Amino acid sequence: MPQITLSFHADTQEELVANVSRWVASVVTDRTATPPVEPPTDQREREVRELLRRVKGGGDSRRLIHEVAEAALRGDAVIRDDALKARYGKTTGTAFAGMVGGPNKLMRRIGGRDLITWDRAVGGYRIDPRDAEVILATIAESGTSSGPA
Repeated sequence: MPQITLSFHADTQEELVANVSRWVASVVTDRTATPPVEPPTDQREREVRELLRRVKGGGDSRRLIHEVAEAALRGDAVIRDDALKARYGKTTGTAFAGMVGGPNKLMRRIGGRDLITWDRAVGGYRIDPRDAEVILATIAESGTSSGPA
C-alpha cells in the first residue's frame, strides 16, 4: 500500500495546528476538489495592497515584508540567522513568529493564503515573486522605504 508523508511548517504551535486543521477540513469537505486556482493578477494585487494598508506603520513586520520581497525578486530567501536577528535587534528567532504571523493572519483573511512562507530547506522566509512585485511597487509609489535598516 502506498504511503504519503505530509509535513506542516509554522513558526508557532498555534499556526501549525491551524495549518493542519485547514488541510484536514479541505480533505474532509471536498475529496473531489480540483487544485486551487490562483487568483487573477488584479485580484492578487488588490489583496497585497490591502494587506500593506493594514500592516501598521514602519514596524518590524513591514520591514521584514520589504526585505523578503526584495530577496524574492532575486530568487532568494531571507535566512533567519544571527545577522537577521541583529538587523532587527532581536536575540532569538521566536520574535520573528510575530513579525510573520501578523501579516500572514491578515492575508489569510484577505486572500485565504499566507504572504510569507517558511522554507525549511534553507532556514528562511520567502514571498511569492508575484506578491513581491506588488509589494515593492506599492512601497515605491508611497515614497517610503520600510526596508532593512
